Amino acid sequence: MKPLIKTLAALGAAVVLAAAPAAAADAAPRGGSGWTPYQTPSFTVPAGEACSFELHGEVVYDHEFTRVVSTFPDGTPKVQDWVGPLGVVFSNVQTGRSARRDASGTLRATHDGQGTTTFVFHGNGIAPIFAGSKSPGIYLVKGPHVLVANPDGTREFTKTRGTTENMCKTLS
Repeated sequence: MKPLIKTLAALGAAVVLAAAPAAAADAAPRGGSGWTPYQTPSFTVPAGEACSFELHGEVVYDHEFTRVVSTFPDGTPKVQDWVGPLGVVFSNVQTGRSARRDASGTLRATHDGQGTTTFVFHGNGIAPIFAGSKSPGIYLVKGPHVLVANPDGTREFTKTRGTTENMCKTLS
């Protein structure tokens, strides 16, 4: 579930990405490792969903990999990992203001089977938090962070070590 959190469910289920490029290189696929190539798509978040303006994320480089670590008895993913280099140019569609950011790193998503997903970042990553949540925004995180996506659609950071940059504030 990494298309925008990583596609926004990938933003919708999570843009959640994260850890260091060196770790990403070490985790690159090897024979029998289960890693497969993954492409994060460019994305647009409508005004009011996370920012007061429409935000566009244009992927400028992407060399990521993903794997399913464990599954539920029905075969759906329980634990998933993503790793690798990712660069995004975030833009305020109304003003044209933009900022290029490195979101390379590692991300682990753990689904509890009841609708809650916990995203654990190490390094850089993109974490969307939508309207209705305590602190909506599109966040670039650096360092260890934990983001919980609840069944009701709300999201919140439960651990923040390092820095967070709210791209909504940066580009407003």
